[in-house]
Amino acid sequence: TMSHFTTERALWDITSGPVQMQAYMADPDAFLARYPLSDAERALITAKDVKGLSAMGNSDMLVMLFWVGVSGGFASLGEYLGRMNAPA
Repeated sequence: TMSHFTTERALWDITSGPVQMQAYMADPDAFLARYPLSDAERALITAKDVKGLSAMGNSDMLVMLFWVGVSGGFASLGEYLGRMNAPA
């Protein structure tokens, strides 16, 4: 079963500073290998599936910070909102 605690921990660590963000961006699979994530959780993170990450119970604020960090900054918020509001 999916545990949003582990997913949130990974998202938190990715967004916790520029070194961690650069490490994630350079090799997402290697960065995420340190967390006991399911294949589905890992796929949601690497696909930047913000709607899926939110739907599994992760903090919306943390999901938004992750998106901003991996998608080009606050200029990408329009796309984030579009993804969050897209029909299922």
